[in-house]
Amino acid sequence: MRTSRVWLVLLFFGLFGSHLRAAEPVFPPGSRIGLIPPAGMVQAAAFQGFEDRTHRAMLVLSESSAQSFIKLEKEFSPERMQASGMELMSRETIALPSGPALLVGARQSENGVQMRKWALLTLADNITVLVIAALPDTEKNAYPDVALRAALASVVIRAKLSSDEMLAVLPYRLGELAGFRLLRTNPEGTAVLTFGPNETTLPAEQPYFMMTPRAVESPQAAERERFAQRMLIGFVSNPELRIMRSEPVRIAGSQGHEIIAETKDKITGDDLVMVQWLRFGGNVMQMFGIARKDQWSDVLPRMRALRDGFERK
Repeated sequence: MRTSRVWLVLLFFGLFGSHLRAAEPVFPPGSRIGLIPPAGMVQAAAFQGFEDRTHRAMLVLSESSAQSFIKLEKEFSPERMQASGMELMSRETIALPSGPALLVGARQSENGVQMRKWALLTLADNITVLVIAALPDTEKNAYPDVALRAALASVVIRAKLSSDEMLAVLPYRLGELAGFRLLRTNPEGTAVLTFGPNETTLPAEQPYFMMTPRAVESPQAAERERFAQRMLIGFVSNPELRIMRSEPVRIAGSQGHEIIAETKDKITGDDLVMVQWLRFGGNVMQMFGIARKDQWSDVLPRMRALRDGFERK
C-alpha cells in the first residue's frame, strides 16, 4: 500500500557551522521537523521547507509513518542510487539530538542540468523524517557542501502538534473528524488520519484515511469514471485490487465520484476494503479510506462524515 509518496525537489544552505549553531531551529507551519536555515533562505509558500529562488535551491522537510523508514532506507542504498543515475559523493551516519541519521550526497543530471542533491533520513519519535536538498551544481559556491552538512546536522524533532495546530495549516476546514485522529497535515493540503490508539498508517492494524489535493484539472463528465479508476490504481499500486462499485456522487454540493474496492494486505493477507472519493471543481480533491473488512461497516459512516465535513476556506 502506498501512501503519499515522497517526491522532494529541495533546498540548500549558505552559512557555515559556527553561525548556524548560534541560531535557533525554524519549524515550517505544521511541521514537527525544524532546522537552522542559512542566510538567503526563506520559508516556502508552496511546501514545507525553505527556498532560494535566485539560486534555484530548495529544501523540503517530509515526515511519514515509522513503517516507511525501511522502504526509504532501501531507496537510498548505493545500488538504488546508482541505478537511478546518481553519482554518490558522500555517505555517512551522523548524530542528531533525536538519534542517528543517514546523510548522503550525490550528483545527478536532470533534463541536461547537473544537480547537486543531499538527503537526511532518520527514524525519531515514531516518525520517519526525510530532508532532501537540491540545487544546480553551478550554484554550489552559494551553498557549499560544508554549509549544507552543518545545516542538516541542525535538524531537530519537536513534540507532536495538537489537532488544532494541525488543522490550522490546512487550506480547508474539516468540520467533523468522526473519531479519527490526525497524524499529520501540511500547508499543501494533505491530511493523514487514523482510527485507533497507534501512530500507524497500516490498514491491517487500524483504519486509515487521507485527504489531499491533486494538481490536475477536473476531467469532463464523460471521462470521470476512467480518471477516478486510474487515480485509485496508481495510488494503491496493488495488482489484486478489485473494484466493486464505481459511480458518480454529490459531495457537499459538488460533483464527485465514488469507488469501493477490495484487496488483501500484502503482509498479513487480511481482507481490506477501501473507498476513494474525488471531489471535482477546479483542482481535484482526493479522499481515500481503507480498513479491514471486519471493521468496514463501522468506519465507512465515519469516513463519510469526514468527507462531508470538508469545506474550502
